[in-house]
Amino acid sequence: MLMRRLAVVGSWSLLLMFAGCAQHGVPIDRAIESTFPVAPPVAASLPRQLRVVTFNVHMEPARRVIEGIRHDRALADADLIILEEVHRDESVPASCSAACGLGKDLGFYTIFAPGHANGNGSDGVAVLSRAPITSAQVLELPYFNVHFNSGRRVAIAATVNVDGTPVTVYAVHLDNRIGVDARRTQMLPVLAHAQAQRTPVIIAGDFNTSPFTWLAHVVPILTTTQDNRLEKLVRAYGFATPVADSGPTHRYIGMKLDAIYTRGFETLRFATADARNISDHLALWATVQPSRPGVAAHR
Repeated sequence: MLMRRLAVVGSWSLLLMFAGCAQHGVPIDRAIESTFPVAPPVAASLPRQLRVVTFNVHMEPARRVIEGIRHDRALADADLIILEEVHRDESVPASCSAACGLGKDLGFYTIFAPGHANGNGSDGVAVLSRAPITSAQVLELPYFNVHFNSGRRVAIAATVNVDGTPVTVYAVHLDNRIGVDARRTQMLPVLAHAQAQRTPVIIAGDFNTSPFTWLAHVVPILTTTQDNRLEKLVRAYGFATPVADSGPTHRYIGMKLDAIYTRGFETLRFATADARNISDHLALWATVQPSRPGVAAHR
């Protein structure tokens, strides 16, 4: 057992060394990017029973993301899509992020918020919806210097209508190599903002709840506390953790990094989808509907 643990830690250490020492700066353009369908849908509201997807697309271009979404039966019928590690190439005029490209192809309303500069542009999070996004706000998350690949983290708070009722939707991407306490700290602005809303809530994204504790943000030590401890915090703020039993959402060593948290919804079904293997993450989806009186949400 000890040899296996050391082997895993050693492999991760090698990966980290080869990852380089880049520090991601703040994007030149931090404005929200909005995309509207050419032919707006007739419905001004998402259906009562809707499919929610969260997917870390690993900086893949729009054409690859489109291929993954369109050709996976579990994802093609999505009503609400939350994306992380969305890249926007800003080396060309009138640049359009991967989320923007996907929204144009699917006919979705799209909001993209750049988090940090990366290569020829910026990376960030996005919300895509079949129905209009009626408002959006960027939340700044606490910064942690993880020594390399450090970057500004943001979340999006967007409003959509579900069955005629306003719902607040959050797209979140937390840091990777931070411990339990730092992860809780980085999540608190989202939870505090969501707790203050008088609407039903969907919080989704890549929370990077890997099975590791990190020494000096570099050396991984196996643990099992990251996902459980974050879920405990989420429930303490009044939100359900209905996909806690999703299993791995990452292709390597069974890591469960992604999640969907809710308030005011019942979760009917959930699972992961491979989206044609376009990312190192699996897509995580859930079919939800507004809670009926007297029916407790899955926690």
